[in-house]
Amino acid sequence: MTRSGLLAPVTTVLVGALCAIPAGIAEGGRGVLSALLGTAVVLAFFWTGIVPILLARDETSKGLATGVLLLTYTLRLAVAVAVLRVAGRSDALSQRWVGLTVIGCALAWTVAQVVRGLRTPDPV
Repeated sequence: MTRSGLLAPVTTVLVGALCAIPAGIAEGGRGVLSALLGTAVVLAFFWTGIVPILLARDETSKGLATGVLLLTYTLRLAVAVAVLRVAGRSDALSQRWVGLTVIGCALAWTVAQVVRGLRTPDPV
């Protein structure tokens, strides 16, 4: 992975760490654990989505990549929802901080990808 390819994951981890600070102040260890889980869910969701994009580099495999993307998106979404539902029922985690961290990290990943796309002639 190139240096510019690391922009989104690094930015996401930084935002997750920034979310962990107020979460730790507000809820203690429970808040920090919640922020870490939210960051991990976003990273796992978006990183696993890179596989079909890498498959699409070859002109002959664009159809396969689209099929894989649709199938894996559904699976990734189901896994993320299941993890968040279990986390929501746990007393060891704060629903508020998991949710806020997921929102912040997803926005960070998206903005970083847009910036990368604008700066790179061939973002794939």
